[in-house]
Amino acid sequence: MLVVDSDPSGRQEICQALERNGFELVETDSAAQAGEVLRASAPTVVVVDTLLRDQSGFAVCRTIRECPETKDVPVLMLSRSSSDMDRILALEAGADDVVARPFFPRELALRVRSVLRRSGRAPGGSRADAPLEYGPITLDERRRLVTAEGKPVALTGTEFSVLALLMSKPGRAFTREEILGEVWAGSGGRTLRVLDTHVKGIRRKLGEYAWVLESVHGVGYRLAGLPQAEP
Repeated sequence: MLVVDSDPSGRQEICQALERNGFELVETDSAAQAGEVLRASAPTVVVVDTLLRDQSGFAVCRTIRECPETKDVPVLMLSRSSSDMDRILALEAGADDVVARPFFPRELALRVRSVLRRSGRAPGGSRADAPLEYGPITLDERRRLVTAEGKPVALTGTEFSVLALLMSKPGRAFTREEILGEVWAGSGGRTLRVLDTHVKGIRRKLGEYAWVLESVHGVGYRLAGLPQAEP
């Protein structure tokens, strides 16, 4: 696991919380150092503060997502603001989760385990054997791969989990609360607005196939009915 925080006391707080829960850590105090670690070997997960001395944590997250070797690495961002805007900016940059500071050490460890589980990187995590298919969309949980008409779609770990849940039961309308409970189980603090931001991200990345995700007024989301073939 890679921990990135320019504040020595803040970094120590993170590391103590995670080491007590059995995580092996690599520490860096800047975006530049983090880049060196990431180029050498992709970590299982990255925990990064939004404020760094040489670059923002948002920029680090975007760099991780843009690199083929690290694009699937789960990222948890730490924010010194509890505002929804900071959370949304982090999610738009590609973060899988956001934790506001100050945090409870146990909560941080649980949130890290949660993003690892959703990404399929947790020890003993299981993945489905057969890819899920719906119209032009194929989702392969074993390979953590989504394609639209055979072309790869680069989703974050959380976006992948939301789409996988909807594709697990085509046609069923999931309430927003159900999706929050399934995808963010045990992490707490999730809001409907955060879920809507993830869905917006999935639709944007699906491009012309965004119609696959349908909003159900007053309920939540489901996969849309497939277009009828022309006679």
